[in-house]
Amino acid sequence: MRTPDEPRNLLAPASADQPSTPPAHPGPCYVRPRVTAGLVAGALGLGVLLGSGMPGGLASTLADDSLTGRPEFATLERTWELIHSEWADPDDIDDSALIYGAARGMVDAIGDTGHSAFLDPEMVKEKAKEEASSYVGIGVEVDSRCGVPVVTSTFKGSPARDAGMQPGDVIEAVDGKSTRRMDIDGLRAAILGSEGDSLTVTVHRPGSPDPIDFDVVRRSIDRDQVTWRWLPNKTIQMRITQFQPGVSKDVRSALQVARAEGAERLILDLRGNPGGLVSEVIGVASQLMDEGLTIFQEQGRDGISHELRTIGFDGPGRDMALVVLIDGQSASGAEVLAAGLRDNGRARLVGETTFGTGTVLATYAQEDGSNVILGTAFWLTPKGEHVWQEGVDPDEFVMMESDEFPARPEDDPDMTESELAATSDVQLQAAFAAFDEDATASTQ
Repeated sequence: MRTPDEPRNLLAPASADQPSTPPAHPGPCYVRPRVTAGLVAGALGLGVLLGSGMPGGLASTLADDSLTGRPEFATLERTWELIHSEWADPDDIDDSALIYGAARGMVDAIGDTGHSAFLDPEMVKEKAKEEASSYVGIGVEVDSRCGVPVVTSTFKGSPARDAGMQPGDVIEAVDGKSTRRMDIDGLRAAILGSEGDSLTVTVHRPGSPDPIDFDVVRRSIDRDQVTWRWLPNKTIQMRITQFQPGVSKDVRSALQVARAEGAERLILDLRGNPGGLVSEVIGVASQLMDEGLTIFQEQGRDGISHELRTIGFDGPGRDMALVVLIDGQSASGAEVLAAGLRDNGRARLVGETTFGTGTVLATYAQEDGSNVILGTAFWLTPKGEHVWQEGVDPDEFVMMESDEFPARPEDDPDMTESELAATSDVQLQAAFAAFDEDATASTQ
């Protein structure tokens, strides 16, 4: 199993025949980025299954003696009792928070980090907002670099961009509250809010000696799940942010327009894509591959696998030259799509090893409004390789340093050759160069 600290990127290009080897030392402050699309990593968890002798008679609700009879259960019960009898501020104890916190830990202990999760009722509501195509906020993408929240992108026409925020800005405070102890979920909660409300975002900008305050008004942000633009040499860059309902239809429409205008080469940008609906993953793959090809396999708890295949025979991108961009935030459906395209000989993968969330999720709604989200099967590549906790390695490792950021189609207009050469997005540059490398290799 790969640990988060293992290097997995290479600045030097690889041969077309086999994956390159990661470097001995990654770049400065390189950490495995966290998927930030509402997947929750938890603390301890037991839901409503708490036992006898506890205040409030919670034990009497248990019917599963296999749980209450375990010696570890006495530890859980004793912890509950100690909190209620010894904690210095008894008025501050929130029983619901304790129970929900225990439920998160139980799911977290499975080890399906960043995928299986327990969501309390408030988290369920927040997750629904995050997965919507529009939300109320300021229009930024943020991840954690060196343990601090760094802006990686501002959306075109968003309050953040209009105010002057830029990629590379380190968010130090929101409305005067330091972000030092905030995780990504806490920062998201601080930034999202009601439309028309204002907030002050304080950032540190590299090269600027003093903090910069941005007064921003929250407004509804409409976010396209599929965006694309032209690059030189009849090439397009297409980004899919998440596999939400309608994405495969949007991909098909975009490809039809691009093909009609002369596009021959496609860079499919799956960086930062946390996954989504299996049906949409299959739909997108079917636009890029012939009918009946295996995209991935599902392996259930019984060890039996079955294949999921492309459908249809007229995908507008099926004969385009194809390179796929992936990174440490590419997860779940994005990982298996990338692996499926690679294993079928359709695409070369460029970037960084993906997150490794190779489980098929099922959501179990509880009566109190909470959700238990569990991986009920494993995803395997067409060649039978596990994605879970391993990720998908690119054919060409290209690392983004801490001061480099992806160039998004939605952020900038079509790029000329000189603009592409000047961008700090070394992964995009490598993906573009890979077309010529593949053409050279095929003629040798």
